[in-house]
Amino acid sequence: MTGPVTNNRSPVAALVLGWIVPGAGHAYGGRWGKAVLFFVCITGLLVAGLVLADGSNILPRRLWYAAQVCAGGPAIALTPISQYMATRGPVDWADPLHEMGTLYTAVAGFLNLLVMMDAYTRLAYPHRPGDADEDKEEAA
Repeated sequence: MTGPVTNNRSPVAALVLGWIVPGAGHAYGGRWGKAVLFFVCITGLLVAGLVLADGSNILPRRLWYAAQVCAGGPAIALTPISQYMATRGPVDWADPLHEMGTLYTAVAGFLNLLVMMDAYTRLAYPHRPGDADEDKEEAA
Protein backbone atom coordinates (compact mmCIF):
# COMPACT_ATOMS: atom_id res chain seq x y z
CA MET A 1 0.00 0.00 0.00
CA THR A 2 1.31 3.44 -0.85
CA GLY A 3 1.17 6.48 1.38
CA PRO A 4 -0.52 9.75 0.52
CA VAL A 5 0.94 11.62 -2.40
CA THR A 6 2.54 14.88 -1.35
CA ASN A 7 2.97 17.81 -3.66
CA ASN A 8 6.02 19.94 -2.93
CA ARG A 9 5.09 22.62 -5.44
CA SER A 10 4.36 26.14 -4.21
CA PRO A 11 0.97 27.60 -5.19
CA VAL A 12 2.42 31.11 -4.97
CA ALA A 13 5.17 30.15 -7.43
CA ALA A 14 2.47 28.87 -9.81
CA LEU A 15 0.67 32.20 -9.47
CA VAL A 16 3.80 34.24 -10.20
CA LEU A 17 4.89 32.02 -13.09
CA GLY A 18 1.38 32.24 -14.55
CA TRP A 19 1.65 36.02 -14.55
CA ILE A 20 5.11 36.08 -16.14
CA VAL A 21 4.10 33.68 -18.94
CA PRO A 22 0.43 32.77 -19.41
CA GLY A 23 -0.03 29.06 -18.72
CA ALA A 24 3.33 28.62 -16.98
CA GLY A 25 1.61 28.05 -13.63
CA HIS A 26 -0.14 25.01 -15.06
CA ALA A 27 3.11 23.77 -16.60
CA TYR A 28 4.73 24.14 -13.16
CA GLY A 29 1.92 22.03 -11.73
CA GLY A 30 2.44 19.33 -14.37
CA ARG A 31 -0.55 20.13 -16.59
CA TRP A 32 1.28 20.69 -19.85
CA GLY A 33 -1.74 20.40 -22.12
CA LYS A 34 -3.59 23.13 -20.28
CA ALA A 35 -0.43 25.23 -20.18
CA VAL A 36 -0.03 25.18 -23.96
CA LEU A 37 -3.73 25.80 -24.55
CA PHE A 38 -3.84 28.78 -22.19
CA PHE A 39 -0.61 30.26 -23.56
CA VAL A 40 -1.84 30.07 -27.15
CA CYS A 41 -5.31 31.45 -26.34
CA ILE A 42 -4.23 34.32 -24.09
CA THR A 43 -1.24 35.40 -26.14
CA GLY A 44 -3.21 35.03 -29.37
CA LEU A 45 -6.04 37.17 -27.99
CA LEU A 46 -3.56 39.79 -26.84
CA VAL A 47 -1.79 39.94 -30.21
CA ALA A 48 -5.11 39.92 -32.11
CA GLY A 49 -6.26 42.91 -30.06
CA LEU A 50 -3.01 44.72 -30.73
CA VAL A 51 -3.32 44.10 -34.47
CA LEU A 52 -6.97 45.24 -34.54
CA ALA A 53 -5.99 48.53 -32.90
CA ASP A 54 -3.03 49.08 -35.24
CA GLY A 55 -0.66 48.47 -32.34
CA SER A 56 -1.57 51.52 -30.30
CA ASN A 57 -3.80 50.28 -27.49
CA ILE A 58 -1.52 48.89 -24.75
CA LEU A 59 -0.55 52.18 -23.15
CA PRO A 60 0.28 52.70 -19.46
CA ARG A 61 -1.43 56.08 -19.32
CA ARG A 62 -4.84 54.58 -20.17
CA LEU A 63 -7.21 52.99 -17.65
CA TRP A 64 -7.47 49.79 -19.73
CA TYR A 65 -3.81 49.09 -18.98
CA ALA A 66 -4.76 47.80 -15.51
CA ALA A 67 -6.65 44.94 -17.17
CA GLN A 68 -4.16 44.46 -19.99
CA VAL A 69 -1.17 44.11 -17.67
CA CYS A 70 -2.86 41.09 -16.06
CA ALA A 71 -1.83 39.23 -19.22
CA GLY A 72 1.67 39.40 -17.75
CA GLY A 73 4.92 39.19 -19.63
CA PRO A 74 3.53 39.39 -23.16
CA ALA A 75 1.57 42.57 -22.36
CA ILE A 76 4.61 44.17 -20.77
CA ALA A 77 6.76 43.15 -23.74
CA LEU A 78 4.23 44.65 -26.18
CA THR A 79 3.91 47.94 -24.27
CA PRO A 80 6.97 49.64 -25.86
CA ILE A 81 5.78 48.59 -29.31
CA SER A 82 2.36 50.04 -28.60
CA GLN A 83 3.88 53.27 -27.27
CA TYR A 84 5.96 53.60 -30.44
CA MET A 85 2.95 52.97 -32.69
CA ALA A 86 0.90 55.57 -30.80
CA THR A 87 3.53 58.24 -31.49
CA ARG A 88 3.59 57.63 -35.24
CA GLY A 89 0.47 59.65 -35.90
CA PRO A 90 -2.93 60.60 -34.59
CA VAL A 91 -4.86 57.76 -32.97
CA ASP A 92 -8.60 57.61 -33.54
CA TRP A 93 -9.73 56.54 -30.08
CA ALA A 94 -13.36 56.25 -31.24
CA ASP A 95 -12.57 53.89 -34.12
CA PRO A 96 -14.61 50.69 -33.61
CA LEU A 97 -11.62 48.49 -34.49
CA HIS A 98 -9.46 50.31 -31.97
CA GLU A 99 -12.11 49.85 -29.28
CA MET A 100 -12.51 46.17 -30.16
CA GLY A 101 -8.74 45.68 -30.03
CA THR A 102 -8.61 47.33 -26.62
CA LEU A 103 -11.41 45.07 -25.42
CA TYR A 104 -9.60 41.97 -26.75
CA THR A 105 -6.43 42.87 -24.89
CA ALA A 106 -8.35 43.56 -21.67
CA VAL A 107 -10.19 40.23 -21.96
CA ALA A 108 -6.82 38.50 -22.43
CA GLY A 109 -5.68 40.06 -19.16
CA PHE A 110 -8.81 39.02 -17.27
CA LEU A 111 -8.61 35.52 -18.74
CA ASN A 112 -5.01 35.20 -17.58
CA LEU A 113 -6.11 36.31 -14.11
CA LEU A 114 -8.59 33.41 -14.01
CA VAL A 115 -5.96 30.99 -15.33
CA MET A 116 -3.51 32.14 -12.64
CA MET A 117 -6.14 31.59 -9.94
CA ASP A 118 -6.87 28.13 -11.32
CA ALA A 119 -3.19 27.17 -11.21
CA TYR A 120 -2.96 28.48 -7.64
CA THR A 121 -6.03 26.61 -6.37
CA ARG A 122 -5.03 23.35 -8.07
CA LEU A 123 -1.80 23.35 -6.06
CA ALA A 124 -3.12 24.93 -2.86
CA TYR A 125 -6.14 22.60 -2.59
CA PRO A 126 -5.23 19.35 -4.35
CA HIS A 127 -7.89 16.75 -4.98
CA ARG A 128 -7.62 13.90 -2.52
CA PRO A 129 -8.35 10.44 -3.95
CA GLY A 130 -11.52 8.96 -2.52
CA ASP A 131 -13.32 12.25 -1.86
CA ALA A 132 -15.65 11.80 -4.81
CA ASP A 133 -16.42 8.20 -3.76
CA GLU A 134 -17.33 9.33 -0.22
CA ASP A 135 -19.65 12.02 -1.61
CA LYS A 136 -21.45 9.44 -3.78
CA GLU A 137 -21.91 7.06 -0.81
CA GLU A 138 -23.33 9.84 1.38
CA ALA A 139 -25.80 10.85 -1.32
CA ALA A 140 -27.10 7.29 -1.70
